[in-house]
Amino acid sequence: MNRWVLFSISALVVFGLDRLTKVWVLKEVAPKGIIKVTSFFNIVYVTNTGGAFGIGRHGNGNLFVIASIVAILVVLYLLKKIKDGNFITYVSLGMILGGGLGNLFDRFVYGSVIDFLDFHIGNAHWPAFNVADSCIVVGVIMFALFHRRTSEES
Repeated sequence: MNRWVLFSISALVVFGLDRLTKVWVLKEVAPKGIIKVTSFFNIVYVTNTGGAFGIGRHGNGNLFVIASIVAILVVLYLLKKIKDGNFITYVSLGMILGGGLGNLFDRFVYGSVIDFLDFHIGNAHWPAFNVADSCIVVGVIMFALFHRRTSEES
C-alpha cells in the first residue's frame, strides 16, 4: 500500500477516535465529573492548558500550540524524507500526526486539551490523558523500535 495512504488512514483514524471520545466526554462525563470504572481507573473531565501530563499547565498556552505545530511539521518532513520505510513506519507517523492534530484542535477550539483517562492507586493519580496522547506515545515508540534508517536518510 502507498505510504501516503497508510499514513493518511492512520492519522484520520486516530484523529477521529480522539474527537469521538472527547465529544462523548463533554456530553456524558463533564456534567457528572467522574465515572468510576474500576478500583484503579476512572473516566474524568479535565482541561489541560499545559503539555503532556500537565507539565507547564500554568504557563503560556501559546508555547504548546507552537510546539505542536513544530512537531507536526517534523512528522511531515520525516514522511517526505523516508521513501522506503516499512508498514509500521508510516502507521506510527500517522498515529503521531493524528494525535498531534487532535490535541491542537482542542487548543484552538476549547483553549485547552480535554483529558479523561485517569489511572490511580488509592489516592495517587497518574495525570489524566486522552486517546491522542496515547497514540502519540505509542507512535513514537513504534517508530523508534521499528524504523530502519537508510543511507539516503542519513
